[in-house]
Amino acid sequence: MSIAERIHEILLAKADAIVHRAAGRLGDLIHPDFVYVNAAGRTFDKAGYIETYCTSGKIAFEAQRFSNLSVQVSPGVAEATFVSHDSFVVDGRTIAATYQSLCVFVEGPNGWQWIAGQTRTAG
Repeated sequence: MSIAERIHEILLAKADAIVHRAAGRLGDLIHPDFVYVNAAGRTFDKAGYIETYCTSGKIAFEAQRFSNLSVQVSPGVAEATFVSHDSFVVDGRTIAATYQSLCVFVEGPNGWQWIAGQTRTAG
């Protein structure tokens, strides 16, 4: 399996974990030094990301699909850009939105892990 295929698998596993609120599975995919900036400009560390998008119930994902995935690989690092098509519930309202995302992955003793990301509204 190529690194690009492995990164695609990790992104699919991440989407599945947030839809099913599987905090343990999500945690396994994220590097301890993780930093993420969402489309609203809020910054999260690993614990904050898992809480907000998986365990708190503040945001309940119904689906997350990807298109236009491009993965660039350097030794020990992979950068993925893609369009994310999300459906989630916030404050009882279902929101369908499209985002442009960048996710950075590093290869370490636990395999490839998501270490950084940023998302912005597409358009």
